Amino acid sequence: MKYAIGFVMGALVGAIVALLFAPSSGKELRSNIKSQADVQYAQLQNEWQKGMQEIKSRIDKLTGDLQAVSNESV
Repeated sequence: MKYAIGFVMGALVGAIVALLFAPSSGKELRSNIKSQADVQYAQLQNEWQKGMQEIKSRIDKLTGDLQAVSNESV
């Protein structure tokens, strides 16, 4: 029983200390997280577009190569 009370008291003290020393409010923190997520999402979209362009380019090259081989064997 002593350990449970000690654990709960320790958790309470830890939570209070965390709130007192938090660098920003919850609203500011959520705003920062959202803006960082937006930046990361934009970067991800950019990388996705680059990857898709690369894949399309390779497919076009392979299609051209296959047509060339097909025309040579006819």
